[in-house]
Amino acid sequence: MPAVVSHRSLASEASPEDYGYYPDPLEHATGREKKMLLARLAGDDRYEPKVYYRAETSTKERPNLVPSHFPDRIVGCMCEPDSGHVNFMIIRKGVPKRCECGHWFKAIDADPESV
Repeated sequence: MPAVVSHRSLASEASPEDYGYYPDPLEHATGREKKMLLARLAGDDRYEPKVYYRAETSTKERPNLVPSHFPDRIVGCMCEPDSGHVNFMIIRKGVPKRCECGHWFKAIDADPESV
């Protein structure tokens, strides 16, 4: 009985003309997700995490100010520049809080236009 040998050809690259193009996420998004995508395209990054650089030195009287629309805010402090660990803490409006590294943070009212 003769052996049947079949060869399978492998495509190295799929042609968009043959298989179609990837759909645009904006075409399928609805509700909150679509609002976020449209805002990002318009240059509004309010939904993206913000990076605030702390001052070289901070004290209880002159803390790093973090804008917030809410009474509390979660802040992450990278105590050492080459550290892989982020020290997270909850700060409250009007109450300065000290990080383990000695830097001070305080939440303040954010600009209402940034909502």
